Amino acid sequence: MSAPTANLSRLLTWARHRYAERDALVFEQRRWTYAQLDDDVNALAAGLRERGVGPGTRIAVLAMNLPEYLLLGLALAKLGAVMVPLNYRLHEEELHYLLDHSRAEGLASESAFAETARALAQRLPALRANLSLEGDLGAGWPTAAELIAAHAGARVPDAPVGDGDLQRILYTSGTTSRPKGARLTHGNVNANMHAQVAELALTKDDRILNFAPLYHVGGLDIPGYTTWWVGATMVLMRRFDAQSILNAIAHERITGMVMVATMLNMMRRLPLDQQRDTRSVRWLIFSQVTPALFHETVAAFPNARLIEGYGMTETCNGLTYLDMDHMLSKQGSVGTPLHGVDVRVVDELGAEVAPGVAGEIVVRGPKVCDGYLDDPEATARAFRDGWFHTGDVGRFDDDGYLYVLDRLKDMIRSGGENMASSEIEAVVDAVPAVIEAAVIGVPHPQWVEVPVAFVAAADGLDPAAIAEHCATRLGRFKVPKAVYVLDELPRNPSGKVLKRELRERVAQLTPDWSAT
Repeated sequence: MSAPTANLSRLLTWARHRYAERDALVFEQRRWTYAQLDDDVNALAAGLRERGVGPGTRIAVLAMNLPEYLLLGLALAKLGAVMVPLNYRLHEEELHYLLDHSRAEGLASESAFAETARALAQRLPALRANLSLEGDLGAGWPTAAELIAAHAGARVPDAPVGDGDLQRILYTSGTTSRPKGARLTHGNVNANMHAQVAELALTKDDRILNFAPLYHVGGLDIPGYTTWWVGATMVLMRRFDAQSILNAIAHERITGMVMVATMLNMMRRLPLDQQRDTRSVRWLIFSQVTPALFHETVAAFPNARLIEGYGMTETCNGLTYLDMDHMLSKQGSVGTPLHGVDVRVVDELGAEVAPGVAGEIVVRGPKVCDGYLDDPEATARAFRDGWFHTGDVGRFDDDGYLYVLDRLKDMIRSGGENMASSEIEAVVDAVPAVIEAAVIGVPHPQWVEVPVAFVAAADGLDPAAIAEHCATRLGRFKVPKAVYVLDELPRNPSGKVLKRELRERVAQLTPDWSAT
């Protein structure tokens, strides 16, 4: 066990002594200096402690991007408690499973999700330390503002936690029907911050725009809390809005941010008279960008290093980034490993393959979590021989640059969200008339991919009934956007459904996505 000095919240004490009056956080019309941020985190931690939150307590969060979300994360770390961020786009039944599986003892939410939050609290008596981050959620839900005001001036010592102590349980879609809880530790988060600072050359003069959902590693970790690790300023936005993003870049002189292709597409479609000065941006991290969109982005952000990156929840996100000197010549590559990260491409026996040869991408390093919560089988499959097996297929070129080619996991990536096709298939299979279902991701002009279902079914099945059924059990983004009924699903000689053939059929069907 490492020395108990790894607590994430220690970054605030350091920053306060050096940058007390500098802007730490900007949100809409509100601003926090580092002194104010530190004061609020301590007061919130004191209020939570009074409500029974302490070392090991797990508090889930169901909210859009709010300053109180970030304050809560640091207050929980200060107490040695554990944060469980939840995707607010999920259905109540999916959220119920995550809360129960994580053994959460409290839920922090906001008025936008008041009905769902109260319903979950009624169904799960273990949720005793509940909190409203914004708005009135009723009796038993004190607001963060109330706790901060009631404990103003309090100082709470940082709990003595080591590198291996849990900081967060972050659920990730996988190839199984249930999400897996990645066990991110204080050591993982600290290693990520070190790597981000080195890779992005972050300093106190940076102004980072953060609109990625805080339930993602994209919102909390690239660079997320790293912004405060160097005394820089985070400009937080509740959600993505193309025009608001451009306005913030110009007004706040933003130097860096993270996007997905869907967002870049929305920004480039704005009329010319709504464009803004983007010359302050010196780096932009993105993924899933086509060559055409890449070159348009180069023109839209003339001074920026455009960073194609590769990472995942289990690794506190970033594993490889593309450097500025090669962002044109190696366009399409996800770059080379960050500090402290080892990446290999291996064959089915785990032997490293030569440059140019495709294989599974495996990684190791202090950024990589140690496994999944209460899931020894999934942990044993993915974490073996000292390496995390990503399930993605890639290759290195002769210069050591990584290219991600495909994925072994049957993952669908839509508008920045990941979803497992098997999870959707399990819901579709529950429709009585369905004999068997297969779900694939198909290209979409705005969302990159959307789920589409193929079913073998009894006569008389109405495809619309499947979408209606899914909408009662899944988040809207997981509901199949089209359903095709077949006599039987195509299979190979061993009986496996040929999803490649299903993708070819969708390509021939040329669906109309204008209404999706």
